[in-house]
Amino acid sequence: MYEHTEQTKKWAGVGKLDQLVNELVRQKESRIDTVLDSRQVYISTKNRVELGLTLCAVEGTQSSEFLHTTQGTPFRTKALKQLGARMTPNVPSKFLVELAAQQPEVGCDLLNQLMCEEPKRMFFRQLDGYVRAVLSDSYRCLDNYDLVFTALEVAQQVDANVLQCTMSDDNMRIKLIAPSMWKTLNAGGGRVSGMFKAGDLGNPEWRERNGIGDLGLEDTINDTGGNIVFPTCTISNSETGSGSTQVEFGTCDGACFNMLTFDKKVRSVHLGSKLDLGIYSEETIAADSKAIMCKMTDAIVACFDPAVFEKHILLREGAQSDVIEAPTMAVDNVVKAFDINDDDRDRLLSYFVKDYAMTRDGLSQAVSRMAQDEFENVDKSADFEAYAGKLIEQPALVR
Repeated sequence: MYEHTEQTKKWAGVGKLDQLVNELVRQKESRIDTVLDSRQVYISTKNRVELGLTLCAVEGTQSSEFLHTTQGTPFRTKALKQLGARMTPNVPSKFLVELAAQQPEVGCDLLNQLMCEEPKRMFFRQLDGYVRAVLSDSYRCLDNYDLVFTALEVAQQVDANVLQCTMSDDNMRIKLIAPSMWKTLNAGGGRVSGMFKAGDLGNPEWRERNGIGDLGLEDTINDTGGNIVFPTCTISNSETGSGSTQVEFGTCDGACFNMLTFDKKVRSVHLGSKLDLGIYSEETIAADSKAIMCKMTDAIVACFDPAVFEKHILLREGAQSDVIEAPTMAVDNVVKAFDINDDDRDRLLSYFVKDYAMTRDGLSQAVSRMAQDEFENVDKSADFEAYAGKLIEQPALVR
């Protein structure tokens, strides 16, 4: 069904399901996951790129069978920071990155001495000729590919469709929507309260990249005469230690296709039994993931429980009645709460006063609208959706 092609090689950002699946297939073919003894590897400057360092095998040891290249495998910056964090004592990440850039030979000497003085087993994840992560030998791999297809199986059970897929170096996310489950939620002010077509207030390029027009939502939205809100479910995972596997309930508004994420239905930390030295096989990954997959299945079903949806509609209605009389001050409070930069602050204020009701719900929608402008920085986009959810759940954030 999903054909892997060269045109989809190294896809990242916002896109459709087939793009995500093709990328995950490609990564399965390219990656090497292995646990190595720190005495069987060393850090070098050969084959280095981007002012970084490389991982090399000690000649004649088992590790030479498991590294991505024989000339030294370059570290991604994140992986180099993780290596420093695993040393005893820890090497501060900022110091290590600057040392690798300015005094690389000194950086190599420091890391190599620490790895010999305090030997340990570490889990090295390699992809596309890079070390992308350095993790504990107790790290439980939850495979993105398996997670996606488990999510799709459950989506069929609850009559949900794929709304959005995103991929970054560190995170994979797939968002589901139930088109047959919705509530009318009139905004009570702003452009969104007038006559509109589905997605009028959203970013058209973002809608096109997601393929939202293929979901059949427009007829329902356009026929109702109000702002239609649908329940959503976001499944996210990191294969590089940048977060746990999570399932989050959320909502999607038809006027702009803004998305909010709320409480987590399940959160599974990547921690399991210690791994053996050598290649970490696909069979081992699948066996170790079964319990997490069961929890995830239950959580997805819970996201489309009508009672859960109704609870959040009540929260949204409460936020609609919370009038904001000083919009600039409220935006500044949100900027401070979430450490939003100045450029984003100006854009947020513009969206708020131009398109949305002067309420806490309207401000939440303006924050969510910011997510649609982040085509490539999809982790930042997810942050905006989470901030929008927090504004609904935590009224004090705007005061």
